[in-house]
Amino acid sequence: MQKRYKILVSGYFGYNNIGDEAILKGLIDGIRKKSSNIDIVVLSKNPDWTMAKYNVESVNRSKISDIISAIRDCDMLVSGGGSLLQDVTSKKSILYYLAILKLALFFKKKTFIYSQGIGPISLKFNRILTKRILNKVDFINVRDNQSKRYLSDMGINRDILVTTDTVFGINKPSLEDGKELLEKLGIDKNKKNIALTIINWKGYRKRTVEEIIKTVEKIKEKEDVNIILIPFFYHVDLDIETEIYNKLKKKYDNIYLVKEYLHIERYLSLVGNMDIMLSMRLHGLIFATLMGAYPIGISYDPKIDGLMKELNRIQNHYVEDFNSDDVAKEIINAVENLDMLMEETNTHLKRFYSLTDKHNEAVIEVLKR
Repeated sequence: MQKRYKILVSGYFGYNNIGDEAILKGLIDGIRKKSSNIDIVVLSKNPDWTMAKYNVESVNRSKISDIISAIRDCDMLVSGGGSLLQDVTSKKSILYYLAILKLALFFKKKTFIYSQGIGPISLKFNRILTKRILNKVDFINVRDNQSKRYLSDMGINRDILVTTDTVFGINKPSLEDGKELLEKLGIDKNKKNIALTIINWKGYRKRTVEEIIKTVEKIKEKEDVNIILIPFFYHVDLDIETEIYNKLKKKYDNIYLVKEYLHIERYLSLVGNMDIMLSMRLHGLIFATLMGAYPIGISYDPKIDGLMKELNRIQNHYVEDFNSDDVAKEIINAVENLDMLMEETNTHLKRFYSLTDKHNEAVIEVLKR
């Protein structure tokens, strides 16, 4: 009989952020493709929901006694994917993820940094702690070359495997659910579909709303297309997207807002029915790349810049100063040259698939050492 192994997964799971939930699905799908004798346990804010959605064991990420018990019972801690080791969105969350790693090291468990995007880490104490702990883990795998350089600059002198985002390990769903969702919205099937995923980033809400509205106005002057607003982190993004939708709907037909909460497969299926996706969220861009929509980003974080580099593109638009003229021009150019641009994007997608194989194979190899 083959030995069964138990992996404990630490990340930002159970909060209904579709990007992080997709990260978890990609991790589970990818590891299960490589081995059938691994039990996966997930630290989650909502363990019952996580167990029901992914067919895994789950424990409460906020209960220290449950965390310690889960660590003592596992063979390896997998930390990731996503952007866990950064202190831009929160100064304290990085300490949580480092503490989980420290506990695993204390109990002499194998430790694997999995498909992470690293940084920025602004506080000196956080940088020192990250360096100390990551120099002791068993394996480091990051999702882009930018993250590898960041770790090297911090003084982490280790072999680092660069692959890609774990989401590229997801089993792709069919497009039928997405088609049904669009039919419910009453979409015009004869027009190209441009999706917008917009966020309320810090003090830039008013400016973001104004520039996005002007962007859509300029697109509609040139191209007769459907504009579909899709909230990604549902309860957070829906508010600003509703404001944009209400203002645009007064001026144009063929403006739509997806108000229904979607989980990963349905969201992917919907994105697969888009032609172009303008997204301020990294995983909106990753979903687009995976499902065959042309991704255009407005960046609030270096992780978006990192993905664009991996796609051999330059990131031109940033939340603090993006210009509606430039964004509209890029979208209109994409409408007019879509086949050529998607052919280029798909060459990178094949590479991303092969890279997810590498980090999942590394998990199995480290686990069996």
